Amino acid sequence: MEKRNVLFVDDDEQILSALKRVFIEEPYETFFADSGEEAIEILQASEVQVIVTDMRMPQTDGLELLEIVKNKYPCIIRLVLSGYTEIDVLLTAINQGQVFRFITKPWKSNQELKIVVRQAIEFYDLHNERDMLMNFFELWIEGVKPESIDVQFLKNLISTRKKHLYDWKRKCDAVPLED
Repeated sequence: MEKRNVLFVDDDEQILSALKRVFIEEPYETFFADSGEEAIEILQASEVQVIVTDMRMPQTDGLELLEIVKNKYPCIIRLVLSGYTEIDVLLTAINQGQVFRFITKPWKSNQELKIVVRQAIEFYDLHNERDMLMNFFELWIEGVKPESIDVQFLKNLISTRKKHLYDWKRKCDAVPLED
């Protein structure tokens, strides 16, 4: 599986530093931006699968950034990490399908934050695999001969998915539930 990239956006340098420490050993590449404008530059230069943004930022706030990402990069999974809890704005973002998850600042635990980001990556991967399989079945239904489709790739995909689900269950079972 190809490397995954996660972009964190927050205008507070202390938050960005904390996020860098939390995610330093995660199995994906991390990018950090201190503004919506810098985030857009990173998105134009790099392929990103997940974006985690604050809501309150100068110039381009989180809601505007989420709208831009949704329109220009609709496959990117969007998360909000914010202490900003104005319910109308949050409900608007969530109801418009712009947000996969909302995490409050300060976050409860580093482990919980890591799990949410991993879930977002998993969600991204599942959607990509679904799209690829739908494409395969559309071609198959249209009568494209199986020789022209990489059947071995599909077998590997299914095998990998089974392993991922097993590993994911094991990881989730290992995480203690807090009271």
